[in-house]
Amino acid sequence: MQTDVAADGSRSLVDRAKAWLASHDPGAVDQTRALHIGIAFVLVIATGVATSRGLGLGLDIVFPMAGAITTMVLITFTPAASRRIEAVSFLKLFALTFAVLVAVLIIGPGDGEANAMFLKLSVVPLTGVSLYMRKNGMEGMRQGNVIIVVVTVAAILRPTHMETAWLMMAACQGGAIAALVRFGLHRPNALTIYADTVEAAGQAIGRHLHEVASAVREARPVPQTTDELLDQIRVRVRSALVNASAEAPDARNYLEAVRSLAYRLRVATQLLSACIPSPAPDADTGSAGTWRAPLAAAADQLARHLENGLAQPFPEHARMGGILARLRQAAMAPNLKPSDHLALLRAVTAFERLALVVTELTRLLSEGPEQWHASAAPAPQPPPPPATDGLSPFAKVAIQGLVATTITTGLDLILHLDHAYWATLTVIFVLGNSVGETYVRVRYRTVGTAIGVAIGLGCVVLLSDNVWILALLCLICQMISLVTVRDRYDIASAMIGFSVVVALHIVSGLDAQGMVARIYETGIGAGVALLVSWVVLPVYVADQIRDQVISMIKRCRTAFAASWPRYHAEGEVAAPRASTAAMSLELRVLADRLPHIGAETSLGHRSAADVITLVSTLEILTTYQALLEDAAERLSGLPLPEPLVTVLEAARARTLRAFDAALGEAPAGTDPQTAPDLDAAVRLAMDYVDDPKTRRLLPLMADYLSFSDAVLRPLKDLGGLLAASRPAEQRPDPAPSHPRDAASGTPHAA
Repeated sequence: MQTDVAADGSRSLVDRAKAWLASHDPGAVDQTRALHIGIAFVLVIATGVATSRGLGLGLDIVFPMAGAITTMVLITFTPAASRRIEAVSFLKLFALTFAVLVAVLIIGPGDGEANAMFLKLSVVPLTGVSLYMRKNGMEGMRQGNVIIVVVTVAAILRPTHMETAWLMMAACQGGAIAALVRFGLHRPNALTIYADTVEAAGQAIGRHLHEVASAVREARPVPQTTDELLDQIRVRVRSALVNASAEAPDARNYLEAVRSLAYRLRVATQLLSACIPSPAPDADTGSAGTWRAPLAAAADQLARHLENGLAQPFPEHARMGGILARLRQAAMAPNLKPSDHLALLRAVTAFERLALVVTELTRLLSEGPEQWHASAAPAPQPPPPPATDGLSPFAKVAIQGLVATTITTGLDLILHLDHAYWATLTVIFVLGNSVGETYVRVRYRTVGTAIGVAIGLGCVVLLSDNVWILALLCLICQMISLVTVRDRYDIASAMIGFSVVVALHIVSGLDAQGMVARIYETGIGAGVALLVSWVVLPVYVADQIRDQVISMIKRCRTAFAASWPRYHAEGEVAAPRASTAAMSLELRVLADRLPHIGAETSLGHRSAADVITLVSTLEILTTYQALLEDAAERLSGLPLPEPLVTVLEAARARTLRAFDAALGEAPAGTDPQTAPDLDAAVRLAMDYVDDPKTRRLLPLMADYLSFSDAVLRPLKDLGGLLAASRPAEQRPDPAPSHPRDAASGTPHAA
């Protein structure tokens, strides 16, 4: 993974495209799928033309087009997964396509105007059905889209009974070729790619640690982690996780556990530079500079393992322990500045945290999902969504679809639009599950379509005599849209707009007026969808997420209570602890909806801005809590002196009070920021600082207390936001203010 590339402004468009693909499609999973659809299109068109001519059907254009649409539906609406999972999806989508064609065969829209009108009007109720199918998740949404696409194409072609029968044959041909290409050609293994992506992230961090080691040895400023390094790790691992989860749904808990550890590795590396004293060559004499060699050795030790690969064993724990023991001894040098003394003690715990995360990652990647399932307790499932009074959000969206398509169909009948199906089809694809999602999709679809059609019109003018070049451009745009539809809907919309108008020009001679109609009729459909979503039974993401946030805070409290460091007598086995890793998937889904909530804010929904802050603050809380879990893990099982046990117990009690206050469950007037019992326990523990055992464990205790302090701020912010969003009659009386530093008296605050 390259981290020293030039800024985007100095790179060519090709380089930026390659970098984007490397981040958003690691292992070329979607690029392979796009290649497959390109190959399938070529085979379907060639086979369809040959079939039409061989049987004398006179359908040299319509027959291969029907097969190509079936191919597009099967491959585009089936995300990359294992062959077994994709085969099941293919069968379902093909059965649905064939069933719709049977209905078209019965109607026979080409045998009379009444038949065609009946099929056109049937789009309205079918829209409601397809949108309501979203209650079954992404699979239901894709199946609903298949219904609308096939019915809309049939309404455009208006085939007779006999022609529909031939189109059913073309659909079978397209489905067979799609299956042959998708299941017969090589495809990357998403699980292997995920493991390789995590290892690449580790190697990038290993290179950074080597740079840290060199800087420490040479008394230079320690290099900071770059945003590109951190963001590339986050984006690539996350993108690989999506594909791996689709390929192996049963291993999702394992994959999330690996992702959580990779994220902790990223955060721990980011925090390490703050634990290394600033270079002061004039002070690096005698024992004051003895810390540089062991600190650099610790960085090199971890760097070598990360660069060799996380899946390789990490057996040198004893050597790492010896290096850290020397670093700890150097950190106690008498002539060190107090700030350097504390920083080096924190550096010891930072390296211990890194070693712990690396060891756990190595274990998970070495075991794989099969052994992990046998040894790890299943992650708790998220709670079911709360019951709602009246209509469900999916029923509301279905009603919105009925109203919107009724309007676009009415405009078609009144104004006699040339291509009204574009407006109706736009309604289906931009109408989201909330007002915010609809707004985002409308913006991307409208702008993308305008750009794509404009480029398509220019290409038609310049290349009107080069039909095969235009066809090749259409094919390339279809492939690009498949790769970008998940993360860049604007680009995907532009590619679809280009391919549609150019393909219609090739097939039916669509002129410039028809191409411009694609723009304004898409705008009509998008505008109608947004207006209906905003006015008719509006569904707001912000209103749905608040209860989910409260549920996750409660589960964070449970995870924290289970992860506090307990003293275990010799031979006693520690009880299994909960982990925030189990909540990472749900939090990731919430974070994905933030742009939609932001759109609701711009549309005047007052509570939306608070929900954005809620989710963002919850991400901060879980990040610090993950670090708190690591600190607790290092302390668990150690023979802690009684004074340190008292400190940890008091810190745990304070954090639990903060959780209760955030959830509104604490007694009135409770202020978790004040903790006299913790202050007293810390003062008592400091009286034993001369004890060698206490002095050795003091940095671990300080590390635990620092993250215990860190979670107080996001908890306080969450509590304030939740209290402000409660109904007025449920809000507690304001607690008296205590302007006191929560970290007062702790070693970390010193």
